[in-house]
Amino acid sequence: MNIRLLLVQGKPAGKSLLFGPGKYLLGRGEECHVRFKSDWVSRQHCLLRVLTDQASVRDLGSRNGTLVNGQLVDQERFLHQGDQIQVGSVVFEVHLDSEPGPTPTPAEPVKEIFRSSTGEGSSKPPPLDSTVLPPFLSHDDE
Repeated sequence: MNIRLLLVQGKPAGKSLLFGPGKYLLGRGEECHVRFKSDWVSRQHCLLRVLTDQASVRDLGSRNGTLVNGQLVDQERFLHQGDQIQVGSVVFEVHLDSEPGPTPTPAEPVKEIFRSSTGEGSSKPPPLDSTVLPPFLSHDDE
């Protein structure tokens, strides 16, 4: 399964990110696969997990929480087509694709920096970085 997250609130609106099977860390930290430049987002904010037949998100004890469809995530939450994930002030819409096709590998981080709709953040994302990231074993408290 692949999951596509479409940015519906924040900048750059309309941007989409494709994830194949694997674990992806979202937050402000350099070790994150998807990086946000916002004080509303913790260094290690949440974990996106994509399996062969389902996907889930789990908050990592972030200061402001992770929301799915407006509800605070307090444990692993399985995702469905059209769900909305909020990280800080950025909102993604979930698009699940169970069709076989090219699958991105977990060792190739997405490394985008997103800005909130309030104008926080960088106007240019950093270049793609294909380094292997450390395992997702710890969470830095804010």
